[in-house]
Amino acid sequence: MIDKKPFKIDGVTVPTPSDYDFGIEDLSSEETGRTLDGEMHKDVVAVKHYYTCTWKKLSWQDASLLLSLVDGKTSVTVTYANPLYPDEMKTNTFYVGKRSGKALNLRDQKQTWQNVSFQFIQI
Repeated sequence: MIDKKPFKIDGVTVPTPSDYDFGIEDLSSEETGRTLDGEMHKDVVAVKHYYTCTWKKLSWQDASLLLSLVDGKTSVTVTYANPLYPDEMKTNTFYVGKRSGKALNLRDQKQTWQNVSFQFIQI
């Protein structure tokens, strides 16, 4: 069960994302392409993973924690679930793309943030 395995950013346990989407991309050399006979020649130089994490509803404190752990950093170490490794959390270095969110209930005692989202891209 994923909730029992904590996600971490730079060693700090963070709330488990509500939505967690992954992508895997092959990076190919300049030599990759089709020859005149139509055959594809692919020279993979690296395989990189990326994860889009969305937290549907966060306390102001948790939203602040998440954003402060990545704000202005060129890279972060993330402990995360990788579909290639069942029942095991992996740790790797990522950079973080655009961060976004939507305010919700700022006028009442709950003061929560909605749909805080950002993407981790493997370095």
